[in-house]
Amino acid sequence: MKSIGIIPARYASSRFEGKPLADILGKPMIQHVYEGACKSKFLDQVIVATDDERIFEVVQNFNGKIVMTSECATGTERVAVVAKELECDIVLNIQGDEPLLEPEHIDIMLQPFLTTPSIQVCTLKERVYSIEDYLDPNVVKVVTNLNGDALYFSRSSLPHIPDKNQNEINKNMHIYRHIGLYAYRREQLLEFITWESTPNEKAEGLEQLRFLEHDVNIHVVETDKHLIGVDVPTDLDRVRHILEKRGIERK
Repeated sequence: MKSIGIIPARYASSRFEGKPLADILGKPMIQHVYEGACKSKFLDQVIVATDDERIFEVVQNFNGKIVMTSECATGTERVAVVAKELECDIVLNIQGDEPLLEPEHIDIMLQPFLTTPSIQVCTLKERVYSIEDYLDPNVVKVVTNLNGDALYFSRSSLPHIPDKNQNEINKNMHIYRHIGLYAYRREQLLEFITWESTPNEKAEGLEQLRFLEHDVNIHVVETDKHLIGVDVPTDLDRVRHILEKRGIERK
């Protein structure tokens, strides 16, 4: 099984322009993501995909593999454009704003494909313990069935908790946030981008719901390795602090 990781990266962002090039301990954020992905024991290749010359030049400077694409509407579309030209079985869509990415995040997401041929799409979830995250519409929640397949993704507070006045969510309450990393069988990804946006996808602003609305299961694997995505510049300090605790020094 040949697996390739693709990191879609764009310069323009309404909340954080130039985010992939933001400095984190002396390295651009995209380099942290790239190097974390390259440590996976299952990935045969890691590629950055961009339509911006500045990102292209930076990735070349740290000897990363990068391809230029035309302008794409979404990161998934950019991943698919690259995957269409590759020979592989599994394609990973690795978010370029996850500098805390570790190889374990990728490896546990790929393992189900080795044992279950019916799996077409796989992603990650992480337990939520704080009421703040539970109520935050920017924290996407996922509800799964007993087999670990997604029933629904939502920005709403799911599943419902009767008493929202507690300080911490009870540990017996199985509440999970979705981590936006995906692994697809290549042909399923290429089919996905031919579909029009679906009603729930538009309502929630969550692209993955297009799979569920086309009756394609998404298998969800739990991780206990916390990830913090960088959405706005203020997130960088938290990421720098965590990396310094890991022993990663400034370059």
